[in-house]
Amino acid sequence: MALLIDDIAKDIALTRWALPECLHVPIAALDEDAIRNYVGAVERVVSGPGLRSALLVTLAGRYCSSSSDQRSTNVGILHARRQVWVHIAYKAYRPAYKRAFPGENIDGLILSHAMNRDTAAYKGFDFVRITPASGVANLSSAFTQQWAKNRHRPESPVVTRRAGPPFIQYADLSDLMLMLDMMVGGGVMDAVNEGQQLLQRKAQN
Repeated sequence: MALLIDDIAKDIALTRWALPECLHVPIAALDEDAIRNYVGAVERVVSGPGLRSALLVTLAGRYCSSSSDQRSTNVGILHARRQVWVHIAYKAYRPAYKRAFPGENIDGLILSHAMNRDTAAYKGFDFVRITPASGVANLSSAFTQQWAKNRHRPESPVVTRRAGPPFIQYADLSDLMLMLDMMVGGGVMDAVNEGQQLLQRKAQN
């Protein structure tokens, strides 16, 4: 079955973050149906008997491929054909990841939620993608994650669950940098800001 296009999520990535389509990487989804409709097929459940809290998702193909992909040895992770998505309340995600990829050595690495779980909850997303990252890169993103949590935290508890679009969210530049195991930095996040300015200038040309 062909994937659907979340036009709102796509517009946010194009206009708010100035990201070209080849950098539209889904990192959060409303629910399992949204994963199936907008991300890829659920190959199997890896969260253990009776739970659907960790999913091995298979994409039909990559969104783009170019020689520029070689600028980072980690770039293949962005559009990896097989990905692990977990429910934001699920805590045993490391064993689940190992069940999904038993041959992958993640010793010395942490498994990073591509979108902070609190932020995902505030936005109404139940599932987020996880990827391996070094502890130092993950720590460098702490300021960004706290900023996002403060920005999206609702003033009062959410009574009804969100059901409308966007059904997924694509990574912004800081999310992509962490997935690539790059230092995001704190404070004014110079590295992210410089990259964002380059993308915006490219989009205007």
